[in-house]
Amino acid sequence: MGNLTQRVLTAVLGIPVLLFVFYRGGVLFLLLFLLIISVGLFEFFKLLETKGVSSERVFAVLSSVFLAAAAYFGYLHFLAVFTVLMIIAFVYQFRKQDLSDAIVELGTTLIGIIYLGWFLSHAILLRNLDHNLDIKNYAETVQGIKDAGFFYVVFVVACTFLNDTGAYFAGKWKGKKKLIPRISPGKTVEGTIGGIISSTITGGVVNLIFKSPLEYGWAFLLGFIIGVVAVFGDLIESLIKRSVGVKDSGGILPGHGGVLDRFDSLIVVFPVSYYFVLLYYWFNGVF
Repeated sequence: MGNLTQRVLTAVLGIPVLLFVFYRGGVLFLLLFLLIISVGLFEFFKLLETKGVSSERVFAVLSSVFLAAAAYFGYLHFLAVFTVLMIIAFVYQFRKQDLSDAIVELGTTLIGIIYLGWFLSHAILLRNLDHNLDIKNYAETVQGIKDAGFFYVVFVVACTFLNDTGAYFAGKWKGKKKLIPRISPGKTVEGTIGGIISSTITGGVVNLIFKSPLEYGWAFLLGFIIGVVAVFGDLIESLIKRSVGVKDSGGILPGHGGVLDRFDSLIVVFPVSYYFVLLYYWFNGVF
């Protein structure tokens, strides 16, 4: 079975499940991202182990789980837990007798927590966006959507996934000039542009499907930003894999590699999109 066929089958089976979880939200959505974060962290630290880099894997996973759970209860809880965990991470190193690799171990552990725990927890913040009563009232009365969190999560994921699809086919069709070959040998300028265009168009289409809750200038702008940021998300994961000499982070998703391979763009897209949406509501005088 070819790689493209595996990718299509995985998407056909996975998209309905994801949409159901996105729609239900709540604890089910939290559990999905706890799973993604945990598996992603194990893949991340497994990559580092190929270079003999030590880390506190269990501490990082537990910290990220606490972060995601805190995000479920709101942004202030999220910030407070993050601050406490950063302090604990430093104090945790006090127990070591041999401090020769303490700073390396601390650094890799913190990078794992921030890269997966902190960044991806913004998906939970975005899904629970209308827990803010001002946003909820504005979304229902002005935008005409009863579940703003569901709309934005679908918007972000659709733009990110179709950015990847657009980049893939544009690269196959016209891809000649390499973007940054030392980091991602297969990524081309033409493919990147195709992906960004695809993401921008997808933003308008998703907005239309939801009966245009966003002004189209904002919808296209968010789609464009997602397309650009998705490129950086992909390049960051490629940088990690290239530095340890590994092609795929894992093999859990047929045709896509590991969790990091599939969600690499979303890791960075979710936090950027969350703050963009807050900016949108601020610009419109919601708070």
